[in-house]
Amino acid sequence: MQDKGQPHYYVPGGRIKMNEKSEDALQREIKEKLGIEVNVNRMLWVNENFFKEDTVQEQFHEVCFFYLLELKDEEVLKRGSEFEVNENEKIHMYYWKSLDEINHINLYPQFLKEKMIELPQHIKHIVET
Repeated sequence: MQDKGQPHYYVPGGRIKMNEKSEDALQREIKEKLGIEVNVNRMLWVNENFFKEDTVQEQFHEVCFFYLLELKDEEVLKRGSEFEVNENEKIHMYYWKSLDEINHINLYPQFLKEKMIELPQHIKHIVET
């Protein structure tokens, strides 16, 4: 996905609420953002990112969990390979991209370009600075 007018892409997700399991949070976030239901298959990666946000001149340490998901139905695919969603007056652009296309876009976190080609059988911890 991509926020309208931004130069980078990222995968949908969001924050975990207090006492909420990460799998439940992911299902909730996908439902809120895309209006679809997914099954959580398994965790693939734990990713730590250390970065500086240029707009606020602040440093961040972000911890992300990445899961393999399955669509409960294919209704979302009928929207096409590109569609937009207005979430609280913020326009998000969603794209279905092939693995080859992903290599040519500005995707964060960057490890996804390489690691999505062959999904791990066991959870991997990846740190990016």
